[in-house]
Amino acid sequence: MMSLKVMAATFIWVGSGSPLLIAMAVVCVFAVLAVLFAASRGKLHIPGYVGLALVSFAVAFICGRISGARSVHGTRSGEILSIVFFLLVAVAVGSVLAIFFYREPPGT
Repeated sequence: MMSLKVMAATFIWVGSGSPLLIAMAVVCVFAVLAVLFAASRGKLHIPGYVGLALVSFAVAFICGRISGARSVHGTRSGEILSIVFFLLVAVAVGSVLAIFFYREPPGT
């Protein structure tokens, strides 16, 4: 029988109480759920979700590379770029999942 061992440090962020980290987690989950909800109502077509996933992933990658640069790392603009990175990754994940939850709009 295979067992899964989870280190205590995996969930250390829950007990840290960092308001920014908790807010980011909530907003990212909300972004994923919003895209999934829109997909379940048929608000956009499948190529639109694929394009949204690709564009948000590409822009997130660029933001991540810029925020990790030596001159930007640790500054206020670096923090803002990191927040944008996480939100864009959440949209990309939501868009990929939306392809599976997509439902054809009624009346078409």
